[in-house]
Amino acid sequence: MKKSLTTAALSLLIICAALPAAYSADEKTHDFRKTRWGMSPAQVKVTEAGTFLGEGPLPPYDLAITYKGKFEGSDVEIGYMFNADKLVLAGYAFTERHDDNALYVKDYEKIKAVLTKKYGPPAQDTEVWTDETKKVEPKEFGNAVAGGALVLQSSWNAPRTYVFLTLKGDDGNATLSALYYSSELNPLAIEKQLQDTAEGY
Repeated sequence: MKKSLTTAALSLLIICAALPAAYSADEKTHDFRKTRWGMSPAQVKVTEAGTFLGEGPLPPYDLAITYKGKFEGSDVEIGYMFNADKLVLAGYAFTERHDDNALYVKDYEKIKAVLTKKYGPPAQDTEVWTDETKKVEPKEFGNAVAGGALVLQSSWNAPRTYVFLTLKGDDGNATLSALYYSSELNPLAIEKQLQDTAEGY
């Protein structure tokens, strides 16, 4: 089973500021797709119409269940993570590959616009240069991300949920992910994020 969703989740920066935003009726009943935090694996499986890929332990989570599907027209791996039989983290790993790295930035901006429409302006919208000597103009951001010099990240604080959109890369490969996690039921992820922040991104 791919570890992309968990890897992305454990490298996120925690954002604690409150964010006023408008939410649709869907957010009043669902936290991610058709699920609510705290659901059991059996309950989540009933809601998901994607193609089942697999399930198993994926530390620090007791269980990960993955599906193949679509999000906003893009091919994605859909992941659900559980601790103590409760859903605590879910998200999308975008699986489409591009020959032109600039298209990954285009994908990032597209999904950021979708999430902004849904949750309001991001609480965080950052460009993190892991190598200051490789800073480039925006038109070259795709190559900078793929080379590991730049990480693009936006986050939203919704009721019960933190949402992170991250575009990062290494060795010429870019990875886009959108992670949603429970602000109340996911202490392991929050603790790890705080450690990452203290140690540097």
